[in-house]
Amino acid sequence: MTNNQNITKKKVSTFLVILAVIAAIFNFLIIRNGGKIEENLPYAAVLIFSPAIIGLVVNLIYEKNIRGFAWKWKNTKLQLLSYIVPMLYIGAAYGLVLALGLAQLDMHKVQDLGFKGLLMIPTLGLTGVVFQVLGEEIGWRGFLLNNLYKIHGFGKASLITGIVWALFHYPLLLMGNYNNGATPLVYALFWFTIAILGANTIINWLYIKSGSLWTAVIFHTVHNSLLNDIDPLILNTKISPYLLTEFGAVLALAILVTAVIFWSKRKELPPRTELGT
Repeated sequence: MTNNQNITKKKVSTFLVILAVIAAIFNFLIIRNGGKIEENLPYAAVLIFSPAIIGLVVNLIYEKNIRGFAWKWKNTKLQLLSYIVPMLYIGAAYGLVLALGLAQLDMHKVQDLGFKGLLMIPTLGLTGVVFQVLGEEIGWRGFLLNNLYKIHGFGKASLITGIVWALFHYPLLLMGNYNNGATPLVYALFWFTIAILGANTIINWLYIKSGSLWTAVIFHTVHNSLLNDIDPLILNTKISPYLLTEFGAVLALAILVTAVIFWSKRKELPPRTELGT
């Protein structure tokens, strides 16, 4: 093992240890205070931005700079793909459930939004979560995946990143209100894990292929923002919570199918040493 690989391993280990400590402390504080994210926004903000802050600080400690995160905008075609892909799998999942009559649109809310309001959802409406997403993506992709890819390659690096990303959400899913609240916790946990591992595979491929952090930011922003805006427009039936949202089977399977397509193209990715700076 080269000296660079040793340093990279130390960076990753330091990041994970600090992240685990910070996540444990602030998840505990939120859960102790009732578990509702909206009532504990300062604590939640620390959690959201901790991956980015820890990644930047660790890089400064070991490298004395904040290079190596793939900051530059590259390959506009892949940036556009990052915008389109989550729209496709969300549209497919929700469209199928609605078409089968397993859920309905709340037409009063749709009419209240009007054409301009609906047009805002996939356009300017996305900007509301960009800052939050940066707090995660600088850490997950810019730091963690970037360093893991140099050591392990795509498969193992993606698996580790996906597990860490999922575990980061588990405490508030199980003991807080980060779930749809309408299905058993084990069910929500299972399908959320499938969804996040699938989305992780897609976003990792786009990040590595483009060599740009902004593919990850765009993808994650579109995914989060669309679900935030579309879910309130759905009139739920007894079964629809089991199918939709990030904790439902149909959306998770739509993401999984998309992930398999990207996984099949992993040989197109550049060598481990060619990620952007």
